[in-house]
Amino acid sequence: MYIKKLAAVCLSFCLCAQPVFSSYAATIVAGSGASVASPSNVSPSTGSSATTFTADQAWHKINGQYVDASGNPIDGVLMRGISVSKWQGNIDWAKVASDDISFAFVRMVSYGYEGQVTMDETFDQNMRQASAQGIKTAPYIYLQTKTVEEARKAAQFAVDTAKNYTVNFPIAVDIESPYILTLSVQELTDVINAFCQVIAANGYTPIVYSDFNKLSTEMDTSQIPYDIWLARYGSTNNQFAGRTIWQPTETASVNGISGNVCVELAFKNYIGQAGTGNGSVGPSGSQASTVSATPTVGTSSQTGGPGVQTNAAVSPTPGTVTQNAPGSGSGSATSATVVTAGN
Repeated sequence: MYIKKLAAVCLSFCLCAQPVFSSYAATIVAGSGASVASPSNVSPSTGSSATTFTADQAWHKINGQYVDASGNPIDGVLMRGISVSKWQGNIDWAKVASDDISFAFVRMVSYGYEGQVTMDETFDQNMRQASAQGIKTAPYIYLQTKTVEEARKAAQFAVDTAKNYTVNFPIAVDIESPYILTLSVQELTDVINAFCQVIAANGYTPIVYSDFNKLSTEMDTSQIPYDIWLARYGSTNNQFAGRTIWQPTETASVNGISGNVCVELAFKNYIGQAGTGNGSVGPSGSQASTVSATPTVGTSSQTGGPGVQTNAAVSPTPGTVTQNAPGSGSGSATSATVVTAGN
């Protein structure tokens, strides 16, 4: 989902962007079959006395507690989820639900690159089918707006769309696009807050997604009074002020999904607290925006969000949208419907 004008300097893609932090994570990934020594206090979920831990057990429960990529228990994890988009293809949500997946963030839209609004074509089916299996669902929005006013329009578009679905987890704003990382720290902080204020004023719980580096350097999270969804891969250090959800990997395997998917670990119980659009949730002072988009339809290409990482640099033609999606690792783009927001 990374966007660049033709004349711009080529930028590397950075989806779910976070370098690997531990030496083992580059080779020990979910589903690889590799093994490492298991801590003495952890045994496989089968209850056997085996002394080895296989990588495909990472981010699962062992003896009733979720473990990291080396088999160490992770304190405070309440439930396991995933984030998905069109790059996961046709998902068997019944199988997903049976694999200890309690919640799902579903990509709704890429909003704001030069006024474009690109819907993820699998959003509707993923939201409805996941919810039908009892999985808690919420959209995430890949934000590409450079002003507070544009951010409010994007948020209003998100809540207007979300009202057609069961939303019982926080609505996420994905802050990764190089297009908006050219803003100053204060400008980007103001854009994020403007988006979240509209989400909260409409009765939903907002959450801010980004990787550790961007959260630390591109915005001032001390000014952002909303929960943080942290992407930090291969690390046992998942701490960050306000962090309630941790994305520890983009290469997990989950039943019902072909290929890689991002796994999410929740440290906060949002059940019954995430809002249903009745205007009752959000910090004091939140203000709803009355501005909504008046779209016209065109075409574009898309990818991206809380997910993939690719090192390919590209220079798309002006006005196109190129996105990569969670866990796909693909730099390819496909045709999608684009809605261009009114001014």
